[in-house]
Amino acid sequence: MANLLAQTLTMPEFIVFTIVGLGIIILSCLIKYKKMAYLISGYNEDEVADKDGLCNWFGGILIWPGVYAIITGGLLWKYPVIVLPAVSSFGVFTVVIVIIATAGSAKYKKGRD
Repeated sequence: MANLLAQTLTMPEFIVFTIVGLGIIILSCLIKYKKMAYLISGYNEDEVADKDGLCNWFGGILIWPGVYAIITGGLLWKYPVIVLPAVSSFGVFTVVIVIIATAGSAKYKKGRD
């Protein structure tokens, strides 16, 4: 009974992480496959030399936080006692991916030597 109660209490976290993960995946696919570069924060068409390359880079790498969010939600649902490590690792993973994506996008700017 206690296990059922714990799973019921963590069901909202699973739902929220799944919705957020699916949203990130959808936005990543729009950037990568539909070339919607304007969805990238700070995007300025005048500063980008290769829009398609930038969209492929950002869309391809930013899909992983979406996948990780869904995995985190599943872990929280299955193992409700790991809330702090699961949510902390999701935050750290997302920050690291955003830093990598931002650093890697520099190769698509105009005037780069």
